[in-house]
Amino acid sequence: MATRKEIAFRKKCDELMKQAGRMEGAAVKRTIQLLADARKSVAAEIASTPWEAYYLPQMKGAIQRAMEEFGMKYQVTLGDAQTDFWELGKNRVDLPLKAVGITIAIPEIDITGLSIMQDFAADLVKGLASDASKRISQEITMGLMGQKTPYEVMQGVGRNLKDKSIFKSIAARAETITRNEAGRVLEMAAQARASKAAEVVPGLMKEWRHGAGARMPRMSHLAAEGQIRKVNEPFDVGGEKLMYPRDPAGSAGNTINCGCYTVPYHPNWDAAAEQKAA
Repeated sequence: MATRKEIAFRKKCDELMKQAGRMEGAAVKRTIQLLADARKSVAAEIASTPWEAYYLPQMKGAIQRAMEEFGMKYQVTLGDAQTDFWELGKNRVDLPLKAVGITIAIPEIDITGLSIMQDFAADLVKGLASDASKRISQEITMGLMGQKTPYEVMQGVGRNLKDKSIFKSIAARAETITRNEAGRVLEMAAQARASKAAEVVPGLMKEWRHGAGARMPRMSHLAAEGQIRKVNEPFDVGGEKLMYPRDPAGSAGNTINCGCYTVPYHPNWDAAAEQKAA
C-alpha cells in the first residue's frame, strides 16, 4: 500500500504534467495563430498583385517579408515558451520533493543549456520560414509560366491551414517544432535539477514514465515505462541510451513527437524525508 508521502508525491507529479500539457497546447495555439496571420498576408498579396511576370519580383519580395516577419515573431514566442518550460522543469523536481517533506535548498543549475536550445530552435524556425517562402514562390512562378491557373496556385499555397497545401504542411512542422523543443527544454531542466538534487538527497534516482496522451506512442517507449536509473545514468530506450525523453543525443525517430517524461524516484520517501529533516 502506498504511503501518504508516496500519494502526495504522485499527485504533485500528475499536477505538474497536466500543467506542462496545458502550456504546450497554449504555445502551439500561439504559433498556429502567427502562421494563420502570415497566410492571410500572403493570400492578400497574391490577390492584389496583377498576374503578370513583370510583377513577380514584387510579389516574391512581399511574400518573403511576410514569412520573415512570421519567423521573427515565432522565434520570440518559442523562446519565451522555452524559458517557461525551463522553470517548470526545475519545479518538476523541487515541488514533488517538497510534497514528501524534503525542503532542503537545492543548488542552482546552469542556464547555458537553455540558451543553447533556444539558439537551436531559432535555427529551426528560420529554416521553416525560408522553406515556406521558397515553396510559395515556386507555386507563383508556375502560375505565371502558365503551368497552373491562379485558382490552382491559391489552392497550392493554401486557403486555410487545414486543406492540403503548403501552409498545412508548414503548420504541421511548426507544431512539431514547438512541442518538441519546448518539451526538450522541460526534460533537460528536470535532468539538470535532479542532478543537483542528488547531491543533497542521498539515494535520489529518476524514473521513466510514458505519456498516456502521447499522439504517436512507440512500443519501445511503452516498454521503457517504469525504468529506474541513477540520476546521471541513461535509460535504455529503443536500443539507444537516453538521459531523458527527447534527449538530443538520441535519433530523430526516437525523440521527435515523444510524450514521455521523467520523475524523481526514491525507494523510500519516508526515510529520505526523515534523513533531510534530521
